[in-house]
Amino acid sequence: MLLEQFRVQQPSLSERIYVILVGLFLGVLLLTNIITSKYITIGHLTLTAGAITYPFTFSLLDIISEAYGKNKAKMVIWMGLMASLFMTFITYLANIIPIYEHSPVPQSAFQLVFGFTPGIVLGSMVAYMIAQLIDVYLFELIRRVTKGKYLWLRNNISTLVGQLFDTAIFAGIAWMIWPLLGLTQGIEPISWNTWYQITINEYMFKVFFSFINIPLVYIGVYLVKRYIKV
Repeated sequence: MLLEQFRVQQPSLSERIYVILVGLFLGVLLLTNIITSKYITIGHLTLTAGAITYPFTFSLLDIISEAYGKNKAKMVIWMGLMASLFMTFITYLANIIPIYEHSPVPQSAFQLVFGFTPGIVLGSMVAYMIAQLIDVYLFELIRRVTKGKYLWLRNNISTLVGQLFDTAIFAGIAWMIWPLLGLTQGIEPISWNTWYQITINEYMFKVFFSFINIPLVYIGVYLVKRYIKV
């Protein structure tokens, strides 16, 4: 009888779905930190590669907020912060440890790919915490004001405002402030003009994404609530 009291109960379907959503959120967040050091061009827009993946974190967070509430969404934000901090530490450690002379990836190549990573993660963590908390609180505020109606409205307003803060803060820290600190050798800060161009281009892309993202959020919320109900 005593052992039965300490036996871990089988997680409910609702809990399993929550874990899946959290896993997707963390996976997309960490992937964004890795690929953001590459600049890409889509049409006439110059972006970081992370612009492709990062908007999905807002979609997933809005789905969690709608289905599980503000407190569960805030818990996910803190999980993302802890995961990013751990990633920053491991990446920086791997970068400063002496390289094996026969390593198939030379230090110079590793430095080019991951040299920016600590600054990227630092910038993303600061911008991420501010933007995601703004997103959650705005989402909940608009839901209360509209009495649970107009999911598309709270999804778009909270995402657009959060993304604006995120884009400006991240680019400034990752591409300008971190290189100026001189903690990573061989990394130079970008110019103000480049910062401005990247910030504007990325935000324009995110605005476009937020509108085509509406069906994804509706489908996600519908499916999650359906299975939670079951």
